[in-house]
Amino acid sequence: MSPPTDAEVESYAPYTALTELLGTHPKVKILAVLLSEGRDINISQIAEQAGMSRSTVYDHIEDLQALEVVEQTRKISGSPLYQINKDSDVAEQLHKLEWTLIDSVASE
Repeated sequence: MSPPTDAEVESYAPYTALTELLGTHPKVKILAVLLSEGRDINISQIAEQAGMSRSTVYDHIEDLQALEVVEQTRKISGSPLYQINKDSDVAEQLHKLEWTLIDSVASE
């Protein structure tokens, strides 16, 4: 992977173990961001960390909710907040996969 540009330095998702394995599709980047967060965050925060526009996040967040991997937790001033669905077996497996990948890279 090439070094990040100045615009990409602010984002987190394009440089994770998960995106390295599965690619940089917007859904993968959204999941990478939410897996890295220990709290619920809004669309603007997801977009910034994922290095994509808010409209792209909106284009994909409902699909991830329909798969029950992501959940809307609450609204603050009308703005929805999202997090990984901690009750989802799929989300749990993604989390384990990411840590396995990180451990694999660390041991090399």
